[in-house]
Amino acid sequence: MTFRDLEGLTAGVIDPSDPNVIDPTVDPMRANEAVRQITASSVPMMDALPTDTVVLPGGFLDEDGALHTECRIKEISGADEEAMARELLSPTTNVAKVVDLILKRCVLEIGNLHATPVLLQRMLIGDRAALMLAIRILTFGTDWEVPDFPCKVCGQAFGTIVELNSITEKKLENPRHQEISVELRNGRTAVLALLNGRAQLDIVGDGSRTGPEETTIAIDHCLRSIDGVPVPGGMAQKLSMADRRTIAQALTDGQPGPRMEEVGVTCTKCGRDADYQVSLIDIFR
Repeated sequence: MTFRDLEGLTAGVIDPSDPNVIDPTVDPMRANEAVRQITASSVPMMDALPTDTVVLPGGFLDEDGALHTECRIKEISGADEEAMARELLSPTTNVAKVVDLILKRCVLEIGNLHATPVLLQRMLIGDRAALMLAIRILTFGTDWEVPDFPCKVCGQAFGTIVELNSITEKKLENPRHQEISVELRNGRTAVLALLNGRAQLDIVGDGSRTGPEETTIAIDHCLRSIDGVPVPGGMAQKLSMADRRTIAQALTDGQPGPRMEEVGVTCTKCGRDADYQVSLIDIFR
């Protein structure tokens, strides 16, 4: 159907003998359908953004104890990019906040569950990092071009391309068991729960906390028992500095997910290899 069907109407003249002319007073339904077809054909249709399924290196345990090992994600849209840019302009911007923002916008499902903000924050930090990396690869591809990478060895800046799909990923041996044991001084054993997104947001806060303050909050979130005895809240400040550092390192080492602190890069100036820590924000710039 074309605009010729309405020529008689737009000119104010109706010829009932012309089969291409629709009189809305006689056949209003046909006239409405003609207008719908004309306007619909003039509006370009956009394909839905690509989606992908990600296998989690850890796994999400829901309230019923069911283990969910896959998530469905979508690539970043223009609206998502604007929201991320606004967050990056904030004086209190930090990695945890940006990760939370992107996951809320780009993770569609956790297993067979709709991905709500509450469920996303209950996911392990390492699983959240894996999702961020997968969203970045889905949106831009596997290559991350860095024009001025600083060499640890020679000190010069060099341009390079980091293949993001080559980053080492650690998987949990038993995804249903998301606690770890660590030996403290004097032969004591502490049981720790692996940290999730909610804990990460609490630890970082507005970005103004010191390293020791962040360690205190992390330990209070994760410490379950010492030598089999449940510990009360506030125990973190009573532990020795050595034990606190041992726990903090165990939490880092025990998390599943991409090892963003072990990204191997070869300097194009001196030819030396080194491992670098890469921020989950940097790979989106």
